[in-house]
Amino acid sequence: MKPWTPKDDEARRLLDERIDSYDVGDAVSIWDRFLRWLDDALAINVESSGAGSVIMQILLVLAVGVVIFVLIRYFRPSMSPDAVDDSDNLVDLTVSAEQYFTEAQRYLESDQLDQAYIHAYRFMVRLAQQRQLVEVTPSTTATSFGWSLGAVLPGHRDDIYAASSQFNQIVYGGSTPSRDAVIAMFHLAQSTQSTQPHIPDPQMDPARLIPR
Repeated sequence: MKPWTPKDDEARRLLDERIDSYDVGDAVSIWDRFLRWLDDALAINVESSGAGSVIMQILLVLAVGVVIFVLIRYFRPSMSPDAVDDSDNLVDLTVSAEQYFTEAQRYLESDQLDQAYIHAYRFMVRLAQQRQLVEVTPSTTATSFGWSLGAVLPGHRDDIYAASSQFNQIVYGGSTPSRDAVIAMFHLAQSTQSTQPHIPDPQMDPARLIPR
C-alpha cells in the first residue's frame, strides 16, 4: 500500500490546524496587551504606536494622577473624627477661653484624651489672644503661635514649643496623648494666664520667619 500524501492545499490546512492546537502565547509586550484591552473597552481603534498610543499614555497618566490623589486624600494620616469640631482654624475666636477650658475638662472626664489636649491647647491660645500677648488670625498655626508666645513668655518657651509640637501630632498625625500629658497641658495653659510677658525685639521674633 502506498503511503498517503496530501495535496499542497490539504497539507497547509492540516499544518494550520496542528499549529492552532498548541497554546502559544502572543509575543507581545504587556504595554501592547494593555492597549489592546483598553482599545476593546473603549471601542477606539488604538495601535501600540503612533498617535493612538500617545492618547492612551495621556489617559493612563491622568488615571494614575486620579488614583494618587484619592490615596493621598483618603488614606493619609489624619486627625481623629472628633478633632474637627471647631473649624479648620487654630481656634474659633467666637469661643472664649473659659469655654475651651470647660470643654477640655469635659473631654478629660470622658477619657477622650486627644480632644482634651486639643481644647486645653486652644484654651491657652485664647488666653494669650485675650491678654493681647500675641496676635491670632485665621492663618495662625500652632507652630507660629508657639514661636510667638514663647518669645513673650521665655520662661515657658520650651514647654510651649513642646505643646505646639504635640498639638500638631494629635491633630494631623492622629496620635493620642497620655493623661499626664493632658494634665500638663492644663497646667501650662493656666500658668501662662498670670505670667508677666517679656517684650521682645520685634525684629528678633522667630515667628516672623515662619510662612503663614
